[in-house]
Amino acid sequence: MAKPSPERLLPATYPWSVDVPPRFGDLDPLRHLNNAALARFYEDGRVRFVDAIGARAAVEPGYGFVVAEVAIQYLAEGRYPDVVTVSSGLLRLGRSSFTMGHALFQLGACIGTSETTLVHVKRRESGSRPLPDGLRTALQAYALTVPAEPTSSMQQQDT
Repeated sequence: MAKPSPERLLPATYPWSVDVPPRFGDLDPLRHLNNAALARFYEDGRVRFVDAIGARAAVEPGYGFVVAEVAIQYLAEGRYPDVVTVSSGLLRLGRSSFTMGHALFQLGACIGTSETTLVHVKRRESGSRPLPDGLRTALQAYALTVPAEPTSSMQQQDT
C-alpha cells in the first residue's frame, strides 16, 4: 500500500463517520492503542458503514460479503481515552467487489488509513457474484470526495 494521498488524511474527504470509544484493554504496554485494537476499529467502522448505507438489505437472502483484502497504514500513535473517529467511503467499485477507504482520527489528527475490499458472494458456493444495482447506487452515493484545497500563504508563494 502506497503512502496515503494528502486528502486521505482529512476528515472532510470521508462521507460517513462514527465515533468509537477505546477501551483500556486496547492498550499495549506503552499505553498506546495497539495495532490489533486499531484493526478492530476499522472492522467496527466497516461493519457499521455497510449496515448504515443499507448494503446488507440490498442483497438477496443467501448472499453476502467476504473480505478479500485489508491493508492498514499506521501513521501516528493512538491514545487512550480519546475517542477514535472511524471515517469511511467508497474508493473503487468493481463488477462483483468494492473497496472501501477508511481513516482513523483522534482529536482531528489522522492516525491511520486502511483499505478493505469486499466481494459479493452466494453463501455455500464458490466464486463471486455481480453486485446488485441497488447496492451499486447506495455505494456510489458514498464515494470519497476530495475537498477544495485551502489557500495558504505557502501555496501563494509557490505560484
